Amino acid sequence: MDWITTANGLIALITALVGLIGTGVGAFFTIKAYINAAKQKSKQELWAMITVAADAAMKTAEESGKKGADKKQMVIDMVKASLAANGLDIGAFIDQLSAYIDDCIKFANSLNK
Repeated sequence: MDWITTANGLIALITALVGLIGTGVGAFFTIKAYINAAKQKSKQELWAMITVAADAAMKTAEESGKKGADKKQMVIDMVKASLAANGLDIGAFIDQLSAYIDDCIKFANSLNK
């Protein structure tokens, strides 16, 4: 009879372990989704800061007297320097920033026609 008690105990233990593993996997995916959402929010907040800095830099660049690509590079450099001074790296956003500047230029040019 001892082997039946031992077998029932092992079955209960295995069942409990499977339940814990299932709960652990569910918790893992929940935590992973939360972290991804937090990172996405941070990216959105950083992008908002980049656009504000770019708008201010574009106003300054307009007054600089520089032309075309030099003016655009001035804006990018100013934004990078401004945010780097605050400990933020915008390396992942350079292409997006460049496209944003181009869109702003196209919009301003369309208003001037």
